Amino acid sequence: MRASAITTDKIKAYITNRQKAGAANGTINREMGALKRMFRLALQHTPPKVARAPHVPMLEERNIRSGFFEHEDFLALRGVLPDYAQVATTLAYYSGMRTGEVFSLKWTQVNWSAGKLSLRAQDTKTETPRVLYITGDLLRVLMAWKQRCDQKWPQCPWICHRGGIRLESLKHSWRKACERVGLGKMVEVEGTKEKVWVGKIPHDFRRTAVRNMVRAGVPEKIAMAISGHKTRSVFDRYNIVNEADLEQAAQSMTAYFERERAKMVTVTVTLGELGGESGSSLSREGAESSGEVVELARGIEPPTCGLQNRCSAIELRQPENIGLPTFPDIVSENLTTA
Repeated sequence: MRASAITTDKIKAYITNRQKAGAANGTINREMGALKRMFRLALQHTPPKVARAPHVPMLEERNIRSGFFEHEDFLALRGVLPDYAQVATTLAYYSGMRTGEVFSLKWTQVNWSAGKLSLRAQDTKTETPRVLYITGDLLRVLMAWKQRCDQKWPQCPWICHRGGIRLESLKHSWRKACERVGLGKMVEVEGTKEKVWVGKIPHDFRRTAVRNMVRAGVPEKIAMAISGHKTRSVFDRYNIVNEADLEQAAQSMTAYFERERAKMVTVTVTLGELGGESGSSLSREGAESSGEVVELARGIEPPTCGLQNRCSAIELRQPENIGLPTFPDIVSENLTTA
């Protein structure tokens, strides 16, 4: 179809046909995103390749994942994974890096003396270089793996590898380990013989790392720099809370109100004091003791309407040497006539 013939109505008809064919809303939105990008690139030319860009409606997506790992779940899963997969999962859990970024790491990117790991711009999704400082459990795992790699695979440049060959996926070992510790399983779809995975996925480590950094008190801007997030909406979606977080928040609110209550000073005043002299003396003493002087507003004239202001500026006086009646004479004459 020619670009000039594409309209919003035809796009909606296309969406309806894709839905009838069983395509998910996310899949259709990715196709609509490609169409929008085509028109945007065409409009950026000089002269433009198209005269206008039609409105491309997008569907609502409700497939936002919200899984995350508790620390004990991570330790249980890592304990049953093979050694090569333990390194990759440890890096992903503590850093929040994407699996593609983890698999692209090389030993030359590790600065052992400074204790940091540098990600190159070409290896990140956002094409932005990042720096990760390695400490604690992550540092111990990398040092132990480095010693083993130097002995068995000294020529392998990759950090995450299997027998000297770069690691590209953890799908098989991941699902097998999750089933062993009860973190997922294959479930058969009703009405079909197809099976789908229901449980933890490696990308849950990315959400978990962001949540852990926020809980640890790391400023959000720094946490976004470590994990490589650019949009705030994604960062907020990954900052997941559970019931333990809600319970802790309630306890924190209770402690806050208790501290505020301890700082309060209660003054008891009877109804008689409010209506009598004691009430005025109490308020006066309170004002004097506080060192503040309350002064009534003065010099404020009552408001007047515009007509009165205009008339006040006119002098109603009788001109000299003219036999015109005075203002009181006019009023008395009108009263007599009436």
